[in-house]
Amino acid sequence: MVAPANSFLAALKLFQNGHFTEAQRRLNDIVQVDPQQTEAWHLLGLIEFQKSNFNDAVKHFHRAVQFDPFSAKYLTNLGSAWHALGETREATTCFERAVAADPHCAESHTYLGIIRLQQESLDAAEACLQTALLDAPQSWQARLNLGNVFRERRQLEQAAEQYELALSIDPDSAEALLNLGELRVEQGRTVEAVPHLRRAAALRPRVAEIRFRLADALREIGEHAEAITAYQRALSFKASSFDGWVGLGQSSAALEQWSDAVASFRNAVSLQPDSAAAHSHLGEALRRSGNSDEAARHLAVASVLELK
Repeated sequence: MVAPANSFLAALKLFQNGHFTEAQRRLNDIVQVDPQQTEAWHLLGLIEFQKSNFNDAVKHFHRAVQFDPFSAKYLTNLGSAWHALGETREATTCFERAVAADPHCAESHTYLGIIRLQQESLDAAEACLQTALLDAPQSWQARLNLGNVFRERRQLEQAAEQYELALSIDPDSAEALLNLGELRVEQGRTVEAVPHLRRAAALRPRVAEIRFRLADALREIGEHAEAITAYQRALSFKASSFDGWVGLGQSSAALEQWSDAVASFRNAVSLQPDSAAAHSHLGEALRRSGNSDEAARHLAVASVLELK
């Protein structure tokens, strides 16, 4: 028995409107009636992918590919699910099959470029990404990762150009904002980095690493009060960050908030008791706060660790 076409169209409309649970229920009914309904299997895979259920997404996309092994769309999405699971070999096979079926499949070329970049095959990565951009010049993902290729080669201005192009296409790409901010810091242009890092942090407020990068940049340009706020927010998500506690302590010390600096450096020492720098920072903060005996002990430990 073949499921009526209007059943799939109704499920598709539910999916497009974000009603995933009802769409999924109807699609399951469709594939029970007609197991060869490839678009239904594909849409079930997209729903599971949206929910980050990548193993289930692989199963559904695989069923679609079984019935249509030359569909670049199905192969690309199957590869995307494998890639999300960290299964690089399976993902690469799917993307290579996709571009063989459709040499203009920009998404698969982009994914292949990302994989080659992860494998540190920079020339191969660039070739894949440039091919993607021939067919999809407005692909922010291809621009972003081409920027990453240039950054790995230390071609920093070319990298910045690609990040800026990515942001012209998608101004809300937190990854492009973060990468451009980090790159400007690397170039010694930290003042220019801060707006990009602020925007990235606003877009991804619960990502600790972005807030740490913002805090570091603010500390570097002397904006210690704002840096303290950024460090505190980042550490609320990742209290195990040694560098975060050190940075917070340094900004507190810069504002002569010695008790806060001592507390931060104590946390740093507890995380890395063999760090000469942490003991030295703690010793100096203790000395400035009037605790000379304990300060002397930590400064002595720092001196011994520096000799190792």
